[in-house]
Amino acid sequence: MSLDTKINPPYSSLADIYDEVMSDVDYETWADYIDEIIITHNPSASQLLELACGTGTIALSLEELDCYEITATDGSTDMIRVAKEKGASVNSEVHFEVMDFNNINSKNQFDVVYLIFDSINYLREEELILKLHHDVKKILAPNGIFIYDFTTPRNSRKAVKYLDNDTHIIGNKYKYQRESSYDAKSQIHTNVFQIEQLKQNGDAGTDLFKEIHQQKIYSQEYIRSIIEKTEFTILEAYDGFQLLPAHKNSLRITMVLQ
Repeated sequence: MSLDTKINPPYSSLADIYDEVMSDVDYETWADYIDEIIITHNPSASQLLELACGTGTIALSLEELDCYEITATDGSTDMIRVAKEKGASVNSEVHFEVMDFNNINSKNQFDVVYLIFDSINYLREEELILKLHHDVKKILAPNGIFIYDFTTPRNSRKAVKYLDNDTHIIGNKYKYQRESSYDAKSQIHTNVFQIEQLKQNGDAGTDLFKEIHQQKIYSQEYIRSIIEKTEFTILEAYDGFQLLPAHKNSLRITMVLQ
């Protein structure tokens, strides 16, 4: 029997299995890295805003440091639903809310705004990246910092080798397959997730959900050229998860702006 394929928005069907799909990501180390950047560049910071928080793992890890009051936002209602469930299970005080980083509408000010896991690569037009910087500037407290990372073309060329045709069964409830490709000419990296919800006995289900994720992959020079058009100053551009300068072979670059 053929499956009825439904194409859903990114991070909708994926939300319930997202943590399992990303189980190889060391979120605690990532949270420690963000904390290290904050201590280095804005040590008195207390109010944090996370954009594109996903299922909230980084925010919950940062909360364990007992240094910050955290608001964590995401444009996906399904991801925020999962994040709230995780937060409630550990009596977290992180405030989770639905907010698309294409439309930041907070009335509060924050000492740190951060956007990680190459979420900015989802903005595929310069105007959208400029708008993001403009919107963040309006909600940053004096001396506040804006932290975000992006992945480079070299990262995409390497990543497709292990992401393409990635297939797993999760808890006999879901089966997913990821197809990954990178078009160097258009600089578009595409990940297609096919998610099948299995029957209770693990047999094939009747519905197949598909999500198509596309990112534009940027060089450090390009991102720097955009920042020059904003009111921000670059404090540092770091390589990967180190407090060392980014370079031409960096796979992931973390920008720290003020």
